Amino acid sequence: MKRIAIVGISGSGKSTFANKLGIKLGIPVIHLDKHFFTKDWNERYSRADFKVIAEDFTKADTWIIDGNYRSSIDMRFERSNIIIFLDYPKYKCIWRSFARSFNRNQPFDKTEGAKEKFTLHLLKYNLLYPTHEMRERVDKYKSHKQVFIVKNDKEKWKLFDLLN
Repeated sequence: MKRIAIVGISGSGKSTFANKLGIKLGIPVIHLDKHFFTKDWNERYSRADFKVIAEDFTKADTWIIDGNYRSSIDMRFERSNIIIFLDYPKYKCIWRSFARSFNRNQPFDKTEGAKEKFTLHLLKYNLLYPTHEMRERVDKYKSHKQVFIVKNDKEKWKLFDLLN
């Protein structure tokens, strides 16, 4: 039974990493953005309702869930065996978010019809991402979970090779 929670700032590579890890380990991957947003980037649920939906995802025996959604993060961390925090520099993630907005393919981790957009809202989200709070939340689980704090791509793919 593996349950892996992956969190990090937008543009850190959570979804791509989750997909590749899911294939490697043969574990289903749940991209929270795909369930929360409509194709027009509107919220499909209230935060309270989505917390219940996210909780339902964690009831499965095995999963990889990527996404932040702070209202349900502790619940996911509690149920997980492994927590991975992609703690990348904000400037790098903002650049990646901007660059991916030029990709016109359907994003695999988004609702059908949704296209990647670089908006002021996304820029603000990344600039205000609560890195310190996330570090504290992840640190609470270090004593009784496998916790990995990854600072760059090299560390991320090294961790990928280690996980099985």
